[in-house]
Amino acid sequence: MSDSSASRAGKITIHIDGEPYKIHAGPIPVAALRALRRPAVPDDKDLWLDIEDEQDQELDPAGSINVTDGMRFFTEIDAITIRIDRVEYEVFERKMTGAKLRTLPSPDVAADRDLWRDIPDKRDVKVQDEDIVHLKEGMRFFTAPGRINPGQES
Repeated sequence: MSDSSASRAGKITIHIDGEPYKIHAGPIPVAALRALRRPAVPDDKDLWLDIEDEQDQELDPAGSINVTDGMRFFTEIDAITIRIDRVEYEVFERKMTGAKLRTLPSPDVAADRDLWRDIPDKRDVKVQDEDIVHLKEGMRFFTAPGRINPGQES
């Protein structure tokens, strides 16, 4: 095996902002990850680890991370606007739990109210606290009493 083949054999593929990069597996300083991207990630932007079906993790610029094949990273993203009960909120995350969505309004959505995702032309979906919601520009949510008491018989 040639020297270049041997050096490539130990490499894995990661993605930063959708672009593939071949690097060696194992611990790497976050600063080195930031420098991989062309152009490098600017100092005023954050670098995030994209974790599937969980909250993404912001990386400490002075820290290190143990990289494995297929990991995906992205730089700080622009805000998107979502609505809860017709009030607009700018968010910088593309995935949030139902519990975190409930904390956007001030005060938080009360525990006795349910959070629903308004889906045009389809049945609305109740958002549980543990649900991971993949957010997109313009998504709408509303709250409703968690329990409707129709009253008592006479």
